[in-house]
Formats: sequence, structure tokens, C-alpha cells
Amino acid sequence: MHRRTVLAALLATGVAAGVSVAGSAGASAATAAYTVTDLGTLGNISSSGGGLNNGGQVSGASAAQAVTIPAGAPGCPPHYGVLKPCVEHPSHAFLYSGGVMTDLGTLGGLSSAATAINATGSAVGSAATAAGVSHAFVERGGVMTDLGTLDGAAASSNALAINGTGQIVGWSTAAGGTGNHAFLDTNGTMIDLGTIDGGTASVANGINASGVVIGNSDTAASDEHGFVYQNGTMTDIGTLGGPNSSVDAINDNGVVAGSSQDAADVSHPVVYSNGKLTSLGTYNIDTTPQAINDNGVIVGTTYGVTAAGLPFNDAYIYQGGTFQDLNNLIPMGSGWQLTDAVAININGQILVDATNTATGQSHALLLNPAG
Repeated sequence: MHRRTVLAALLATGVAAGVSVAGSAGASAATAAYTVTDLGTLGNISSSGGGLNNGGQVSGASAAQAVTIPAGAPGCPPHYGVLKPCVEHPSHAFLYSGGVMTDLGTLGGLSSAATAINATGSAVGSAATAAGVSHAFVERGGVMTDLGTLDGAAASSNALAINGTGQIVGWSTAAGGTGNHAFLDTNGTMIDLGTIDGGTASVANGINASGVVIGNSDTAASDEHGFVYQNGTMTDIGTLGGPNSSVDAINDNGVVAGSSQDAADVSHPVVYSNGKLTSLGTYNIDTTPQAINDNGVIVGTTYGVTAAGLPFNDAYIYQGGTFQDLNNLIPMGSGWQLTDAVAININGQILVDATNTATGQSHALLLNPAG
């Protein structure tokens, strides 16, 4: 299961600690651990991954074919005072299944994006309405349903995760427009999960099969802390001694993956299980877990600087107490630079975002274990 942290934008099993040193994507392993499948696009130049289920189905967003908006229509303001048509390349949510990418459409507006998918192939995300606001949606069997918001049709919301029983979590403008709050939607009823310690904003990033919700909230001290929400109670996971922590994913065993600052403000990837927050060590400058499967394997993105002083963002995998750059585990000369590992399923398939080194285009890729 997977969900990326969005709180910053809204606010303006046992583990062996592993410490390793990475470099930007260099030579791939002599025997690649993964084959690469390019998921393609919906007709334009880019796509990005959102979610991956155990059947290998993928949700995400892709630039679609160009759309011409009439002069003066919503979304097409005057250009230097002159009314003329606008040409846009909107992003649309997609479902990738059986080698085919399908456009899921919108809620009447221009754009949409799917952020997660469950075992039955139901996708969730956000889509623009005809009024031009973004609402959380769930798509089942080719039908996109508006989940609404906590504050009426004019407010905004986004769905970030869905479990096998159809429970959905994300964020919404809170009642009265008092900030953005994490929500849990069950059978079409959306409830506000609140915040930690009197904070003003929160976001729910994941939910497992048991209905345990994870996410992030600001606190009364204006710090950000990860939380676990279960049986009506929001529990602060704390930190490693620094001001901030965040959690982005949870598996069906209840193990949570995220990151935390220590007392020296150094960021660590962490797991939270049975009430205990554990550092996985340090890896590059900043390492963010994005997903964890039921085997406890973690994937995400890591930021660092090469020996030549060049910055990089690379996709990584953490298993058996060791971090590895996924760029070193795909076929040599693949033509792709893997920048972010978005999701991983029980079969070890990994959804990544990558840049084509020849064209500069960004595509969602599916890594399949070799052999």
C-alpha cells in the first residue's frame, strides 16, 4: 500500500537497521534483478504512477490529448486582455490492466489523477468538477463517483488510499473552511479524523485491510507528526528526538513506514510497529519511504549528491536491512533513470516514476522481478 505525504502543501515485523552509502545511478548490476515495462501514456508525453495492487493493476495520471477551451470559458482567461481560445494538455486518471492504459475521465472538469488502487481494481484520487474545484473520487467498473467534501460542493478534497473493503482516506477542506483535515469514507459517509494536539491541518495517507489509518498532522507547536488512527483514536507516533516525523504507508500487518528527524535534525527513514518508532539508519541526505508490502519490503525516493557534487533523486528498495538504488538493479542501458518508487506489491512488483535519458520524458514504469 502506498501514499505520498502532501501535508506540507496543505499547510502554505522486525527491522534491522541498515546504513549504506549510495551514489547516483551508475552501472546496473551484471544480472538485472528486474525487467522494465513502460506503461506509456494517454496520448501525450508523460505519465506518473499512483497505486499498484497484487494483481499488477496500476492507477496513476497521464497527460492526455490536447483540449481546446473556448475563449472566455472557465479555465481560459484573457491573454493580455484579449479573448482567444486556450489549448491545454490536461492530466487524466488512468487504469493500467492487462497491458492496456484506460482513461478514467473526470468529474466534468478538465483534469484528474488516480492515487491508489485496491485488490478489486477500484481506483481513487481527485478530479475537477464542472465548477472547476477538485473533489475526491472513487472509480468502480468504469463509473467515477464524486465523494464530495467535508465542507460542501465548493470545497476541495482528495482521496489517497483505499482498502479491499472500499474504505477510503485522504484529505478535505474541513467544515467551515477551517483548514484541511484527514477523512475516512465508509460506504459513502465521510468523517473528519481531526488533528493531533490542537493542530489545524492533517492528511490521511494510507489504510490497511483492518481499517487502520495512517497520516500526518501538524501540532499546536506547528510541528508535523505522523499518526495512527484506530477505533476512533488518533495516536501520535512521536519522533526520534527532532521536531518532525511523517508516515506514508502501512501494510496489512500494521507496520508503518515513514521518516523522522533526530535531535540533530538529521532525517531518518523509520518504521513504527507495536507502539515503537525505529530508525532504519541513514541513507544519502534525505530518504523517504513511499510504500511497504506485507513482507516488510520498503520502497521510496532518496536524495543525495554524487562525488562530483551533482544532486540526484533516485528510487530505492530496502530489504534485509540494506538499502539499494533501484537504478542498479535494472538492465544496463535501459534508457531510464528511476527517480521515485511509488508502490510495491506482495509479488515484489514495483511501480516507479522514471525519466527517459534520451527524450527527457517522464513515464510510469512497472518493475517485474526477473527469473
